Amino acid sequence: MGPNKKVSEADGMGLFLSMTPCEDFAYGGYLRCTPPIPFFYLLILSDESGTKLDEMYIKKHWMHPLLTRTEIEHDGFCGTLFKPPGDGPFPCVMDISGTGGGLHEHKGAMLASEGFVVICVAFFQFKDLPYKMEDVDVEYFLKPIEFVLGLPYTTNMLGIQGVSFGATIVDLLSTRYPQIKAVVSINGPHAQSHYCLLKEHGKPMEVPYLDDSKLFFINTILATAPCFKTLTPVLTPENSIPWHRIPKDTAYRLIGSVDDLCAPSIHSNLHIQKKLQETGHYVELELVNGGHIMEPPYFPHHDIVYAKFQGFYCGYGGEIVLHAKSQERTWANTINFFKRKLGSPPPMPDWMRLTKVDGPLRPIVNKNENRSRL
Repeated sequence: MGPNKKVSEADGMGLFLSMTPCEDFAYGGYLRCTPPIPFFYLLILSDESGTKLDEMYIKKHWMHPLLTRTEIEHDGFCGTLFKPPGDGPFPCVMDISGTGGGLHEHKGAMLASEGFVVICVAFFQFKDLPYKMEDVDVEYFLKPIEFVLGLPYTTNMLGIQGVSFGATIVDLLSTRYPQIKAVVSINGPHAQSHYCLLKEHGKPMEVPYLDDSKLFFINTILATAPCFKTLTPVLTPENSIPWHRIPKDTAYRLIGSVDDLCAPSIHSNLHIQKKLQETGHYVELELVNGGHIMEPPYFPHHDIVYAKFQGFYCGYGGEIVLHAKSQERTWANTINFFKRKLGSPPPMPDWMRLTKVDGPLRPIVNKNENRSRL
């Protein structure tokens, strides 16, 4: 807060910082913004009696309208490529998600809207890919890496971003593939475990076992953070991430949330920071208020998500407004990190904004139908 800002002054984005799901959104559901179509908001002005005086729609883009979106199925991998307009060359970023499966495009579309070529990669529970995450081989991720770096309009500077177990995966990938020059690792466990693991060369990787007795429930909501914290004392050179194998020119950005109920994000990120400092790598750490999933700004906050592979409603944590303010800051700092470490992409052209937004076409819905589905 600046010295001239009044405590009582309203936040200009407060309406969007405090959004919660509507009653027809599934309890514990995760909002999939794939493809990243715009959100529409209907603002209504009413008098004290509740009589509507006026209304207007506003529109939130998750994807710059001049981006090209291409669905990719190539050499056994699946994903979506976002390309800015022009011939480049563009630095590129690979974005992956965690244990939710499928394909999530909103973070990739937002990164590409800053001028990067971005490939969002699915790795299980999508099309012909494996249904179980533990059937995914770490070598799978080399295919999209080579694909995006082989495009005629990309540079040889590749960044990678992951959240939750996706963060653990990007940590692991940086020890295998020297093509990766910048890593953004968000709220992930600091090692694989028998709970979440990949294969390598067709065989399950050697991983430590968690102490499941540390799990606990808050009003039927599962909290797993203390469980993952038990990894630290049982890590060995054989079952931990080999941080020393990361090339010295690979830079790291870590994001840890203090109210994460799913992963011990502060503990994990301090552990990773220490390991990277010992190996002489560039590493920056940002600790923030919030829960498990740090999204681009104004994406709805998820504090509870149903985890299919666990069979429980999993607590992600985070007070909604504090979490949303952290998303504003962490996203801007991530963009700055990628530009510093990969090179600034060509500036994105502006586009003509609408002076009047028409509302979306609404399907006819049976009012008696229960739309709260996962």
